[in-house]
Amino acid sequence: MREKGVVLSAFVSAKGGSGATLLCVNTSAVLARTKKVLLVDFHICNSSVLLGLEDTDRDIVLNTLNGSISPASAIALLPAHSSGTKMLTLSGLNGREASKFLSEISGAFDHVIAVIREAGEAAAELLQNTSGIFLVASPELPSLKNASAVLRNLYSRHIESTKVKFVLNKFGGTAQELFNAGAVAGRAPEFTVGRDNAQSLLSINSGTLLAGRNDNNLSEGIDRLAICIRTLKPVSLCYGDRQQVSKQTGKEEVKARIHSKLIPFLKEKNVVVAGPAEAGKVYLDERVREAVEELFAGEATEISGNENRSALVNEIIQEVLGLGPLEDLLKDPEISEIMVNSKEQVFVERNGRLEDSGRKFSSDSQLLLCIERIVAPVGRRIDESSPMVDARLPDGSRVNAIIPPLALKGPCLTIRKFSKRKLRIEDLINSGSVTEEAAACLLKAVRARKNIVVSGGTGSGKTTLLNIISSFIPEDERIVTIEDSAELSLSQGHVVTLESRPSNIEGKGAVSIRDLLRNALRMRPDRIVVGECRGGEAFDMLQAMNTGHAGSLTTLHSNSPRDTLSRIETMVLMAGMELPLRAIRDQTASAIDIIVHQERSKDGRRSITHITEVCGMEGDIILTQDIFCQKDGRLLPTGIVMESMAAR
Repeated sequence: MREKGVVLSAFVSAKGGSGATLLCVNTSAVLARTKKVLLVDFHICNSSVLLGLEDTDRDIVLNTLNGSISPASAIALLPAHSSGTKMLTLSGLNGREASKFLSEISGAFDHVIAVIREAGEAAAELLQNTSGIFLVASPELPSLKNASAVLRNLYSRHIESTKVKFVLNKFGGTAQELFNAGAVAGRAPEFTVGRDNAQSLLSINSGTLLAGRNDNNLSEGIDRLAICIRTLKPVSLCYGDRQQVSKQTGKEEVKARIHSKLIPFLKEKNVVVAGPAEAGKVYLDERVREAVEELFAGEATEISGNENRSALVNEIIQEVLGLGPLEDLLKDPEISEIMVNSKEQVFVERNGRLEDSGRKFSSDSQLLLCIERIVAPVGRRIDESSPMVDARLPDGSRVNAIIPPLALKGPCLTIRKFSKRKLRIEDLINSGSVTEEAAACLLKAVRARKNIVVSGGTGSGKTTLLNIISSFIPEDERIVTIEDSAELSLSQGHVVTLESRPSNIEGKGAVSIRDLLRNALRMRPDRIVVGECRGGEAFDMLQAMNTGHAGSLTTLHSNSPRDTLSRIETMVLMAGMELPLRAIRDQTASAIDIIVHQERSKDGRRSITHITEVCGMEGDIILTQDIFCQKDGRLLPTGIVMESMAAR
């Protein structure tokens, strides 16, 4: 037999009657025209009936495992179809027997294609090592909901999401119906196979294969599936007894096997692992530790040394209950940002400089599970139909995640950490980010109820500065904060915090910052603080500043104070208001009093570079003057005195 990898594909049925067996058998026949194909069925009387074959004699498997017959002889004894497909039925065997026999004979084939109706013990290890998994569902609601549950089960086993392909069988609907089906399943279908009840019934009852026929919708879908399988990468099937773990790769294999068994094992023991909630954490810790230890006891693998074993157990517990490789990074006070580019590449920003952390995730599914653990407690979701999300950690740290198909290298995660200690203006003065004179100017501006915009580039410290200058607001004023994901942490007692909400799985229920801003005007605020203006909400913000809510604060992205004014014009136009530029500039000049611009230097240092006053209009131009401007790395006064600080 050839010593090489084999392309292992699995067709998993979302629900009985979805047609997974029919698709699997016919796809095998297409591939068997040019390749050696083994069709594996974990149940009796399904694939074998369609092929008109007898089920595999269980004694063939057992005699091969005990050495009575050779693997080559076992292959010769397997039933074969006229298409060239060999048939293997593994019903009645336990997981170890099934997987070990498969590893003995797989080297003789180019493709091994398995059809699975339940991801039970016998199929668990096979699913973990597939080249690709095709989840087959039909358009009926029960089948689609089951597909969603199967997807979650596969991800919980740390199977990479990119390996899983969603196939919608028996489909003959519209594009909207296709979208709705993907929304229910939680993932858009990669393949659709047309409905042809007459041909399906004929194939099932007569054993006539559909492969190669061009007179029906089914054959076209089967051909597309066969083309996809041909592009999959081969894997090496090596099950059974493992060698002692001494290298990192072996350690990762053990972790992957334990992970694949752990979630189902915990469900059997009625242990529910939810988000990173503190309530019951100690109890949960103990139950998960007991489960991991029990699974280790049942492993054939031996871990050298108690210390290594203990460390591996702790790693697995962190990955199940916490954020895995990111846990220690989140606790490091010197790290300000964590950037996960892919499962194998985690960068951090330490003291203003980027460096490789050396941490890795074992799989894309582990990274996806980590992302879901972050976003679920704050009511956000991330899946194929909604592959981008903004969220926050319990300490207020900002989180952004994006997953395939938008992220081509796998899930991508960015965490901007917030300091556990609230920074004060004195901290900025001591670090050289601002001078005492400039700080006093900002204090007077806030107390005088000037409308202030904090501008700057990504990562320049806008939100941190907004937090600090908002602390100057007197205690006896009512403040309403509005954000996409709540990050501001104001020290005053009379604060109402509002957070926008994305749409639900049906595309409904979204509440934007614009909606919250309009609502805030009815909440009797003295001050409105908007975490960040990114679009049409800029128009509503200007209206609020111009209609009795002086002293409001916001941030936005821009390259300079002058660019800030241009950005506001653009964002107001994004609101869909057909206003002339002159009217927009009049509103802007009347509403905004001060622009505080912040930048981040090449060495990672963040500092205020401009404090600029907006002085009104001259013709069609908004006039500005710098009160403080950075020169040679120092924020210096320009000598221009700001206009009266009296309240409006």
